[in-house]
Amino acid sequence: MSPGLSPRPIKVQWWHSPALLILGFTLPFFLLVAAITPSVIRNAPVLASREMYLTLFRVIQAISLLLVFAAGAAYAGRKTFIGKVQLYDGCMDFLFYLTFAAYIIWFGPLVLSNPRLILETFTGTVGAIYDVRDEAQNISGVTTATQFGISYAIIYAIKRFQDGEIVPRKYTIMLGIIGGLALFRATVYSERIAVAEIFIAAFVIFVVSYQSRKRYVRLGIKYFPFLLYAAAPIFFAVFEYPRSWLNHYIDIYDNFWHFVMDRFSLYYVTSLNNICALLDYSQNPTYDGGWTLNWLYRFPVIGPLLSDEGANGGGVGHSWFLKFLAAYASPEFNNTTGVLTVVYDWGWPLGLVLMGIYGILAGLTFASFKSGNGVLRYVYPIFLYSILELLRIGYIYDGRAVAAIIGIIIAIGFWRKAAAMAPPMTMAPGGLRPR
Repeated sequence: MSPGLSPRPIKVQWWHSPALLILGFTLPFFLLVAAITPSVIRNAPVLASREMYLTLFRVIQAISLLLVFAAGAAYAGRKTFIGKVQLYDGCMDFLFYLTFAAYIIWFGPLVLSNPRLILETFTGTVGAIYDVRDEAQNISGVTTATQFGISYAIIYAIKRFQDGEIVPRKYTIMLGIIGGLALFRATVYSERIAVAEIFIAAFVIFVVSYQSRKRYVRLGIKYFPFLLYAAAPIFFAVFEYPRSWLNHYIDIYDNFWHFVMDRFSLYYVTSLNNICALLDYSQNPTYDGGWTLNWLYRFPVIGPLLSDEGANGGGVGHSWFLKFLAAYASPEFNNTTGVLTVVYDWGWPLGLVLMGIYGILAGLTFASFKSGNGVLRYVYPIFLYSILELLRIGYIYDGRAVAAIIGIIIAIGFWRKAAAMAPPMTMAPGGLRPR
C-alpha cells in the first residue's frame, strides 16, 4: 500500500456531496457569471454576442432548477447501500486495450502518414491544429471508445484508493499511458476536456483515503472546486496558446494573459447568454430532447435514424444552431449551459422535474460512493464532474459521459466478483453470533 494511503476509513469532503456542491459552489458561481455577463459581452475585444439576452426571469429560472437539483440530491444522498461490488482486474485489461486501440485507429494513420503535422502542433505552427482536426476526423462508435479511459481511471482509483486493493504495477503503467494519450489528444486535437475528465474522476476518489499533515494540502483539498477554477485559466492557457492565440488573437488583445482571462470568462458568459437567446428567438419547448438527449442523437445507428444530421443538440441540428449563433450571437462560442437547456427541450415545469431526477441520480451515486457499497459508486465521479461543468456544458447529456458509463456497465457485467458469503450464524446468549 502506498505511503499516506489507507483503505479505511474513507473521508468525504463537503464538495463530494452533489447537493452541497450545487449550493456551496455552483449556485454562487452562477450568480457571479450572471452578474458579469453584461460587462464581459460589452467589453470583449471580439464579437461574443449581438446583445445581452440574459434577463432576471432567466436567472430566476436557473436558480429554481439548481435548487430542485440540490433538493433531489440531498434527499437521495441519505440512502443506505449494502453489499460491496468489486471487479476482477481483467476489466482494466479490457478497457485499456479497447481505449488504446481506439486511439490508434483515430490518430495512427495521421501519425504514420504526416508526423511533421503532429510535431507542428507541439511547436505552435499556425493552423496545424485545424489541419489535424480535418485529417483525423471522428469515427462514430470507434473513437467514442477512447472514453473508456475514464472508466479505467475510475475503476483503478476505486480499487486502489477506496477499497485498498494491491493493484499490480502494470495497471498503474496502463493508467499513465491512458493519461498520456489524453494529453496527446488535448494537444494535437485541442480537446482539453480529455485530460480534465480523467484527472478529476481519479482525484475525487484519491482524496477519500489520502492523509496529509501539511495544512496547505488539507486546505487545497477542502476547497478543491474553488482551487480548480482558480487554476483553470492556467490550464486553459497552456493549450490555447498554439490553438487560438498564435492563429488569431495575437494582434487583437493587449497581451496573452488579457486574452486568457477574457476568453475563459467568455466561455461561461456566452454559454448562459446563448441558451437565453435560443429561448427567446426560437420555437420552444421542442419536446424532442435535442440537448438533454444529445447522447442518443450521437449514438451509432440510432442517432442517424432520429436526425438527418449530426447533433450539437441532437434534434436541434448542428448547422441550424451555427446559423442561429451567426444571426444572434457568435458561432465561435457555441456552448450552452447545462441548466437552462432542460427548459428549451421540455419547458420550465417539466424541466424542474427532470432536474430533480438528475439530482436524485447524482445523490444515489454519492450515497453508494460514500458507503463503498453498490454499483452506483462506479459512476459517481462522472456525475460529480458533470456538476463541475454544469454552467458551461451539459456534460451528463453528452456522448462523452454516456460512453464512459457504458464502459463501466460492461466491466460490471462481465468482471463482477461474486458476493462474499456471510459466515453461518448460531444462537448464543445475547442473540445471533457467527460461528
